[in-house]
Amino acid sequence: MRKLWGLYLGLLDNHPLVTKSLSTGFLMGTGDILAQRLEHKFKDEKSQFKLDYKRVATMSTVGIFYSGPMLHYWYRSLDIMVKGEGRSVIIKKMLIDQLLFAPVAIGGFMTVTNFINNKGELKNLENFTKELFYAVKINWLIWPAAQIINFSLVPPNLRVLYSSIISIFWGMFLSHISFDKDHHIRNQNKEIN
Repeated sequence: MRKLWGLYLGLLDNHPLVTKSLSTGFLMGTGDILAQRLEHKFKDEKSQFKLDYKRVATMSTVGIFYSGPMLHYWYRSLDIMVKGEGRSVIIKKMLIDQLLFAPVAIGGFMTVTNFINNKGELKNLENFTKELFYAVKINWLIWPAAQIINFSLVPPNLRVLYSSIISIFWGMFLSHISFDKDHHIRNQNKEIN
């Protein structure tokens, strides 16, 4: 295990963007597999579980080409924008991250997955807006504390990995609201009632 960790750190030093992007894609795909298992368990335990490989590939691809690179550049930019150490710097970084970056990143993620799922068409803007606000509210229950830990304890070169590990669970939630047809039907029914 120590050798693998050393190999990972070496790749991170030599190829930071690629390493972070591939790690994020792998962990987002893992989160989606877990989300699918849980969705199946709560919906229909009697039928045999069948993994939706296209959905896993979509989440992994979004992780590799969207989330990983975005986080790589975001954390670098945040370190340039907010310099120094101490509690006030950590709080400033967390607030900038959560109030400015998180809504844009979540909206971007949902736009990309919506675009992929609908073969290039963006559908139902009103439902998209409701789901975005819902996701941002849930984000604020999890990520402020996670980011305080990230900015205070995690070395800068490992922040994307840390975020990606937390994102296994966060990705399960985003995957669920992006792909679960029953979730979309419930939202439309709430709109009607």
